[in-house]
This record gives sequence, structure tokens and C-alpha cells, in this order.
Amino acid sequence: MYPLSPLLIFGILYFFISDPIKLWAYYTQGDYWYKEYILTDVQECGTEYEDSCTRLYFKDPKTNKIHDFRWYDDKSTIMNNKNDYVYIVGEASLFGYIVRNLER
Repeated sequence: MYPLSPLLIFGILYFFISDPIKLWAYYTQGDYWYKEYILTDVQECGTEYEDSCTRLYFKDPKTNKIHDFRWYDDKSTIMNNKNDYVYIVGEASLFGYIVRNLER
């Protein structure tokens, strides 16, 4: 019994510590969200990124905060939608929000 007690203690701690974390991660990931922003500016990312990269600047209509991120899709279409309202559709993850789609 004594040689197996460290394994028993490890198993109990593993069960009580890791399982709640796994359940929390399982039930919080994949929560879809969307929010309306105003696309204020579209710029090239620069030489350190790929040619398809575009830096998008959005303004929150309620708080007037400016947000920006890099986008690698629909470069020509996005250039035409400056100063338009855009819905940002994404997924909430453990590390923040992941943008999946832009809807105009």
C-alpha cells in the first residue's frame, strides 16, 4: 500500500484540479459573438507580412474606441467598404476573441 500511495495522491489531485479546468474550457470555447463597428481605415501591413495582409481599423460606435487587427482575406472588397458599418463575427476563446468573418 505504501508504494502506491504517491500514485493515489497524484490521481486524486489530478482529478480534482484538471477536470474542472477541462470542463470550464469545454463549455466556454466556441461561444460565438458579433458586434457592429465602423470600418475607419484600411492599410497595408508592411514588408514584414505577406502581400495579402491588410490592417483594418474599426471604431466602436458606442464608445468611440479604435480597434485594429490584421486580416488576410477579401482585400479588394474591404478597400471599397471604408466608413461603412461592418459586423465582426467571431468566437470567444481562452485567449481572447478570434475573428472569423466580416459581414457588410
